[in-house]
Amino acid sequence: MEHPLCCFCGGTRPATTLDHIPPKACFPVGFWPDQFEFPSCNQCNNGTSRHDTIFGYYSMLLDFNEANRTAEDRNRLLHLGEEIRKRYPEALPDVTKQKPVYRVGRLYAPSPVAISLARKPAMNEAVQTIGEKLAHALYYRETKKILTQNHRFFASAYQIQDPNTDNLTDYFKHQFPNLTIGTRSNVKSYGSRFAYRSGCKLEEDFFVFAAQFGYGLILWGMVLGAGIEVDPSNGALKDMRWRTGGCGLGSEAPS
Repeated sequence: MEHPLCCFCGGTRPATTLDHIPPKACFPVGFWPDQFEFPSCNQCNNGTSRHDTIFGYYSMLLDFNEANRTAEDRNRLLHLGEEIRKRYPEALPDVTKQKPVYRVGRLYAPSPVAISLARKPAMNEAVQTIGEKLAHALYYRETKKILTQNHRFFASAYQIQDPNTDNLTDYFKHQFPNLTIGTRSNVKSYGSRFAYRSGCKLEEDFFVFAAQFGYGLILWGMVLGAGIEVDPSNGALKDMRWRTGGCGLGSEAPS
């Protein structure tokens, strides 16, 4: 009753369900963090179930935090992999084209520490979709306002293991003032599974975030109010995939 409108399609539809963002598929059963449920219409919630499954599988697969390799994690990962194999086989990587990886951050190892596989289009689509939903959800959580078509935003992603992203990760760590760590009150050894850094200027209607899944995938993005323009000399921001807010599947207007 306190949140009557869907926060994913710009408030154009009534909220009839609660959508957990990040998706529950990103965690073992019963391990999704508390207080990350958001008001959603049925279309915005259930319309991304395919992306939830694919993104959940890869977010767990790319987590290099050994503390998160519990029996519950392994069972969840196997279950998601089997579901994708049956329903979305085009999302699975081609393991015949794997390449050894000898570098972790700035360190080189004498033997492979992981393998590298090309991303499939279905994975890229899932990452983009969940990134956009996360931008809407965290903006709503931090500002208590709905991201509408009067806003512009982008969402992007990268793996923390990519050495070319070290500077970006350091920037988030030192420039985004607010750190929120996901927890589960009924799980004593919850581990480092989800956290995000954020910053906002309420008067200017400006919001930034960077969310990390374990020790692997980072989703980050920015929300701009109607009066904020992107500096054309800033190529990094200018070249981002900017979208109009309120672009959930239940949106009644094109984004």
